Amino acid sequence: MATQPDKKTASMASQLAKVHVNVREDLEVTRHLFRGSPSYIVRDPVTFQTQRLDPPDYTVFIAINQGMPLGEIFQRLASQKKVREADEEHFYKFILSLHQIGFLHLPINDDKRLYRRLIEKQKAKRKQRLLGILFLRIPLWNPDAFLTRNIRWVAPLFSRTAFALWLVLVMAAGYTVFMRWGDLTEPLSGLLAAQNLAGMWITLIVLKVIHEFGHAFACKRFGGYVPDMGAYMIMFTPCAYVDATSSWGFTRKSHRIIVCLAGMYVETICAAIAVFVWSMTGPSTVHNVAYNIIFLASVVTMLFNINPLMRYDGYYIFSDITEIPNLRSRASQYLISTLKQSLLRIPIKEANMPRRLRFTLLTFGIASTLYRTTLMIAIAAILASKLFFVGIGLAAIYLMSTIVKMVRSLTQYLWHGEETAHVRRRAIAIGVVVLLIGPSMICLVPSPNRVHATGVLTTQNESVIRTEIAGFIEHVAIKPGDKIEVGAPVATMRNDMLQESVARANANLAAAEIRRDAFLQDQPNKSMQEKAKAAALQRALQKAKLELGRLHVQSYAAGTVISGMNPEHQGQFIEIGTPIATVASGEWRIRALLTDEEIANAKPAVGDTIQFRSYAKPGETHEGFIVSIDAVGSHHVELPALTQLAGGHIAVNPATFESNKPYFEIAIELPSTQRQYFRHGTTGAIIMDGPPLPIGTRVARKVIRFLQHLMHD
Repeated sequence: MATQPDKKTASMASQLAKVHVNVREDLEVTRHLFRGSPSYIVRDPVTFQTQRLDPPDYTVFIAINQGMPLGEIFQRLASQKKVREADEEHFYKFILSLHQIGFLHLPINDDKRLYRRLIEKQKAKRKQRLLGILFLRIPLWNPDAFLTRNIRWVAPLFSRTAFALWLVLVMAAGYTVFMRWGDLTEPLSGLLAAQNLAGMWITLIVLKVIHEFGHAFACKRFGGYVPDMGAYMIMFTPCAYVDATSSWGFTRKSHRIIVCLAGMYVETICAAIAVFVWSMTGPSTVHNVAYNIIFLASVVTMLFNINPLMRYDGYYIFSDITEIPNLRSRASQYLISTLKQSLLRIPIKEANMPRRLRFTLLTFGIASTLYRTTLMIAIAAILASKLFFVGIGLAAIYLMSTIVKMVRSLTQYLWHGEETAHVRRRAIAIGVVVLLIGPSMICLVPSPNRVHATGVLTTQNESVIRTEIAGFIEHVAIKPGDKIEVGAPVATMRNDMLQESVARANANLAAAEIRRDAFLQDQPNKSMQEKAKAAALQRALQKAKLELGRLHVQSYAAGTVISGMNPEHQGQFIEIGTPIATVASGEWRIRALLTDEEIANAKPAVGDTIQFRSYAKPGETHEGFIVSIDAVGSHHVELPALTQLAGGHIAVNPATFESNKPYFEIAIELPSTQRQYFRHGTTGAIIMDGPPLPIGTRVARKVIRFLQHLMHD
């Protein structure tokens, strides 16, 4: 950098050189070591805002307290070789940044600058009022005195002994979950049922309050100050918060990490206890509440709180472990600097950083940018789904304001920024490509259009042989793989009540016939009556014998037995309609279910070639061809193997097998040479290549389908 300051720097120096400023005396400063180098954390006890200062910036920070004009302070630092003459611009920018975060007072009498600042504040307030509806923060309580009074009861939780007991508790709960995994996952399909939502909502609120108290007590345990606790609404969903930012000033890294982990720590204790309560209780309110706690305190908490891309516990833990304070802002700045260097050939200011640090910042910056973009779209979708027309309007405003702000900042930097002045032509060209040509090409360039779905191997004809009467299984005459014909014996059953009814009918018939013959000579009228009774009893006997004959189950279809009961079922009582065996015949086919969107993308037709990969052998690809496609979709799913009840991806009501969207069935025939590799019920992925689809068309279809879904709901 040249020693001669430019016009802007000279103007800034002329305005601030004679200004006297002082650092606020109530600021709290702690010294930390990050990657072997010292850093200083400055904390505002009023706003609880913190700022990390490197040693050179901290040297300037403490020099401000000397009560001298800023110009003299800079000259003294320069004479002591603590700053360079070329750093004058950075010096005054640093002073202004301290003023902006409230660490010092800087009197500026520039009317134009004050007016611009007023306009910016008014815009920020308007935007804050708009987004405040969606992200409402409500302070409720200063819990510090309460925490101080009760910390002696909770402090043992954050000891090594308690941690060892926690490990034992969690391992025992994990073993219980492993042993009861099937029972634990079975109710998942009904977790979001309407009758359970209120209970889950209340459980979530209680757990989050416990979570935040975990942070608060941990912070107090290590000497921190907790001044605020309250509630905030995220997209109209209540959550709790606590201000434990004083922990950022702890000099020991382990203490800072413990405070960050404390919320999840106490929630896992609740989840482990809930596992034992759930396993020891039957269907009841307590059982259901315990199940909700297990789900919310484990899956949901880990999914959100441990995610380092969200500014929750996981982010601060990752920042501390990697020893990178202000991780998100530094990663964003380094990502932008890398793009500047790659596209505009502007040197990176921190080019001497270690390779590992550069990799971490660049990776986190890319991941964080993609995540924020996804989150922005998700917020817009949630707004539209909750409020529809109002939500769509708010979502449109939210997206457009974000996009407009980004475009305006980018054009201002590329076309008018001082940093790009020496590469203005390249900057303008890149701006045109990024803002105009790039999006147009992305929307118009065709992209591969491959559709994946799940299919199950079945036969053209399948008959399920069911019992026509209740009884006990005495003998099973078939096994899977057997060839059977129509009328072949399948199973023999026993029903003592039916046998007694036949014997009783025989006895009643014999008695009626004896009475008929006895009255024949002397009382012909009574003989006629007994004859009629005998005829009725004969019909009853025939009906009883017919029912008894149904205990011998026979096949009413010819083919191959693909599933059925086995000798282990002998002695088991079964009800009417219980499946005994399934007989398959005809051609072997793969049946798959596709949504209307997948049908529109793949555009399948009879005779098209598809690929099939069995989940049992995903490395082998087999080709088949489509033989039929349903013309009308159905909400009723006739293939249980493709539903969530059997590990599939189609969500259905367990009682009715109805899905929330229609599915179209397609049948695929495999060549006879490939059928030997599979057995009935084999599931796998079918892969269809549709015509190439422009990204813009794909996105437009997604938006249209989403809006249609909202309108139907």
